[in-house]
Amino acid sequence: MLENGTRRALIEVEATGGVKRDKSFPADDSLFLVELPPASDVGDGKKGVSEALQGAHIVGAENSSQAALVFSDRSFLMSKLNASVCPSFHYELTRHYLDFSRLYHILSSSTYEGYGEECEEKSAKRHTFEELCVVMQSSRSEMEAALKKVEGFAVNEDSNKLTVVSEELMAEAFDEILAVVSANDWDLDAIELPKLLKSVRGDISTEKGVIAHCLTVNSKDGIDADQVCQLDVAKVASFKARKLLSKKNWERKEFLAKWNAEMPHQCTSYTPPESLLAPLCLSAFDAKVGDDILSFFPSSSLPVEPSQRFQRLFKEREQWKEANISPFLEDICKENENCGSLLLKYAVCTDGVWIEKPPLA
Repeated sequence: MLENGTRRALIEVEATGGVKRDKSFPADDSLFLVELPPASDVGDGKKGVSEALQGAHIVGAENSSQAALVFSDRSFLMSKLNASVCPSFHYELTRHYLDFSRLYHILSSSTYEGYGEECEEKSAKRHTFEELCVVMQSSRSEMEAALKKVEGFAVNEDSNKLTVVSEELMAEAFDEILAVVSANDWDLDAIELPKLLKSVRGDISTEKGVIAHCLTVNSKDGIDADQVCQLDVAKVASFKARKLLSKKNWERKEFLAKWNAEMPHQCTSYTPPESLLAPLCLSAFDAKVGDDILSFFPSSSLPVEPSQRFQRLFKEREQWKEANISPFLEDICKENENCGSLLLKYAVCTDGVWIEKPPLA
């Protein structure tokens, strides 16, 4: 591996200690001349190019000729430069950010609905962690963070292949967790997983992996080495709100009183903030009752593909204030995106509100 200044490097694939090539990228070239992004993007900005590239590997793309150079914590797309003026092995690197909506789409194609619902067809659609890294051209640390964001679930009985748990099963599990915690008057800051697994009842008691997953997802920092976790009170409140909102439309004052009353008795000093309702419902003032009416409209039920998400949102309302639409976009933003950048891409702002972007002529 040779360096030429700070912006270019000649990579020798499969060289000792250097860049490796994944089997998903069966190219004939063993040398790659790459145009590098800023030093801060490669490694930590303190390493030399050669040192930063140690341990990286080139991963191919499914149904695409574009490859990625993947490090332990980030990845870069390799765009081949114009062959008429550059060597055929000449590439430019650009930072590649994991697409959360695509990852969720892959995982949800084989949703886990319970051990009794498992089948070979579902298993065939699933991937192991390593396979997902290749499919998504992602580093391990990026994939770990993404799976946490989309609540990925490893099915023990299916070689730890990854999927997501159905909303119905997750709700059943969390209901039982909270019932056990309340009945035993356990401290929400110190839930012991072994005790919990022994105490759950009903059909969900056989889904120990789902119980542990649900506890992890709804905790502040996961389950520690001592098998203890701290429940996130805000996530408990969101769950309780979701259950209530799914039953009927509510007047705001009536809902807030009922919501507060539904919280576990261990949370008497906690008043759920109304901001938690933003991605769960729509609010519209009703002059007849003199109050806002809350209707169930959870972001989790909306399409994960951005253009489809916007189509659904603008079908619901022709215009949105940014503060009202943003909660329904946060879950589909890539690492390098925010709600503002998505709005600029898929909508138009006029007179202080966002409307659907007209189709190109």
